[in-house]
Amino acid sequence: MRSMPRSLFAFVLLAGLPTWAVEHPGVLPKDAECSSCHTKQISGRSVHSAMAISCTVCHVAKTQGDMTTLNLAMPKEQICFACHEKSAALQQHVPAVRGTCVECHDSHSSNQRMLLLEARGRQLSGLKAK
Repeated sequence: MRSMPRSLFAFVLLAGLPTWAVEHPGVLPKDAECSSCHTKQISGRSVHSAMAISCTVCHVAKTQGDMTTLNLAMPKEQICFACHEKSAALQQHVPAVRGTCVECHDSHSSNQRMLLLEARGRQLSGLKAK
């Protein structure tokens, strides 16, 4: 994993156009600990290392009145590459080239290796569960 300079990350965070949003009831304090309610996001056999830091690395919260809207900090096709480098090996992985990582990988946690999702009762990876 490659780290991005804070100033560049802040620019990308502010300049990114959110493409996904969800409403969250209530006003969220600026220093809210999301995982206190969303425990499923930090449990499983495989937990994304980003879950150890603030949710605002990937999400932007905007409160209006008594409702908070959560958006991705940048388009979902680009967000993984804010931290993950596009290596030569990764360039051979068609979903990575297309920026469709979240079609197969959960961005928070999974009971499968490498944050893989399960599809229709079977593992996408084809590996046996241990």
